[in-house]
Amino acid sequence: MPVEQALEGFGAVGDQRGRAWLLFVLGMAARFRGQLDQAAGRYQEALAAARQAGPLWVACSALIELGSVAALAGEGARADALHAEAAALARRTGLRRGTAHVANEMGLAARARGQPERALALHRQALAIHRAQLPTRVARTLGQLGCTEARLGQLDAAEAHLREAAALALATPQPPTAALVLVGSAWVAAGRGDHERAARLLGAAAATRDRVGVPAVGAERQEANLLGREAAAALTPEAFQAATAAGRALAPDQALRVALG
Repeated sequence: MPVEQALEGFGAVGDQRGRAWLLFVLGMAARFRGQLDQAAGRYQEALAAARQAGPLWVACSALIELGSVAALAGEGARADALHAEAAALARRTGLRRGTAHVANEMGLAARARGQPERALALHRQALAIHRAQLPTRVARTLGQLGCTEARLGQLDAAEAHLREAAALALATPQPPTAALVLVGSAWVAAGRGDHERAARLLGAAAATRDRVGVPAVGAERQEANLLGREAAAALTPEAFQAATAAGRALAPDQALRVALG
């Protein structure tokens, strides 16, 4: 395989930094596909290589992602320890992007544990850093923040952040972010009593993920499932199925425009 050949090539020329970077990218790809065991193995390899030769951001990010995979596996204590180690490394070395990354991932873990108040502060911290330093991460962080606010009933704030995220995702397609925004917008709709709209947006979110083969995991899956049960209870079975099917029929850009109103 070309990827394995690239890894061998980095090893043959003694480029541990390049090898660490590629291993981390492979871990991210596996995580997005929901292949968590494979992701953890790649992150472990990336961390070992980066600890020898760098780059520092790979070591920090691999620790963060290993913590997140542990959280998804229900290993809360290990997740907390890995995230704490990554946060300390980011602070000690002034790696602000690492601080934002770990804050977002700790926020996801908190939401999965039913602690949206804690998640709110963490996603806000990440958003402030991403706005200042990493614009490409702003849309997804807005989506995480909006979902948290909607879950807490802060509907006006959630809608504002989700609308901004939707506009960014329309300008630069990001299917996993689009799915996240659609679920957050569904929470807002349900909070305002429009369960038909919520079901339609949930259907669109599921279809968006299906098209790119990126399943929802952790807090994102939990929140979609919670809301799906609420919408199903509020509607007749026929109405719920029809709304979900209508959402699934929407293209991602059409669904985002529905979210934008």
